[in-house]
Amino acid sequence: MSMPQLRLAAAHPYGLAPAGLAIGDMRGYGRVSADAALVSLALWRTAGCLRASTPGRPLLSVHMQGEVQWVSSYVPGTNVLETVGHAPGAELHVVDFMAVAEGRPGQAEAIPAGRFVRIITCTEGEASFQLECAAPVPGTEPQDVLAPGTWYFGCSRPMGTGAEAGTACVRLKAGESVSFMIAGEPVQGGPALAANALHALGDTIHYWTWWSDRCRYKGDDFDARLREALTLKLAFGAGTLYADEPGVAGFAHASLGEATRAATTFLALGYRNECASLLAQVYEEGREGASRGRWSFDEPFLQALDAYVLRYGTQGLADDLRRAAEAQDPVLQCTKRMA
Repeated sequence: MSMPQLRLAAAHPYGLAPAGLAIGDMRGYGRVSADAALVSLALWRTAGCLRASTPGRPLLSVHMQGEVQWVSSYVPGTNVLETVGHAPGAELHVVDFMAVAEGRPGQAEAIPAGRFVRIITCTEGEASFQLECAAPVPGTEPQDVLAPGTWYFGCSRPMGTGAEAGTACVRLKAGESVSFMIAGEPVQGGPALAANALHALGDTIHYWTWWSDRCRYKGDDFDARLREALTLKLAFGAGTLYADEPGVAGFAHASLGEATRAATTFLALGYRNECASLLAQVYEEGREGASRGRWSFDEPFLQALDAYVLRYGTQGLADDLRRAAEAQDPVLQCTKRMA
């Protein structure tokens, strides 16, 4: 099914639910609440969050009859989120992730950027539920690929259309699954989407476990520190740390203090490249502040830079920062801020 590509729409920040566990691919970012609802999603941070048909309404939700108990956790060492729903006579396993958009060695750009993927599997009993995507969609006939005007979504099962949502009424037996995808480009629905979703899941888990295996931290709180690093990595794209929540103009750069703390965390865990990129971000933005009559380099930044140079020398630092560090730039030595 061919559809014209349209630009993504940025949602107004009011009505976005900040609660929920983070998912992302270093370019895009989203949050999933405890009841398996996708409460916000940016396929690309620069384009802002996708609009739901009604402000404050989840983009994607699962509706089952009766009382359902939901439990969420990450696949260990990854940013792939698993949510298990226990209902009378049935158990659903929901996997949510954004297909990785940053390749590891040998993978490059094997998986296209800008895709959210959900896979729902019945693991016990027999489950009936509605999978609802809150977007106004044209037409009246059930389809497996729909375009709400600013982005695309597809399902491995036909979805009915309405003024405010696309809905798939699904009945699964134990071992059966349904797959769903939101993308910035047209997607192929039906059985092909299910196969693509499983392929993306495998490659995304492989990427995150490869990245986690690079951690050099050995403390007793290893799991908590690695989870902190994985969360920071989601907010870290194109050498820049972004804020967790969007504003009116979309996702802004994190503050210099937040970027410095993230650089320190990455350095402590052995992630040299991420640390060097964040030090460069703080240096460039701080140097701009210094040129306007105030110093922007504080003691934590200087300590982080000193710790990096002590461990790695100036190797891997951005050229300007490396030259400044080697020349002992007086700007870097100043720890006072001027009003």
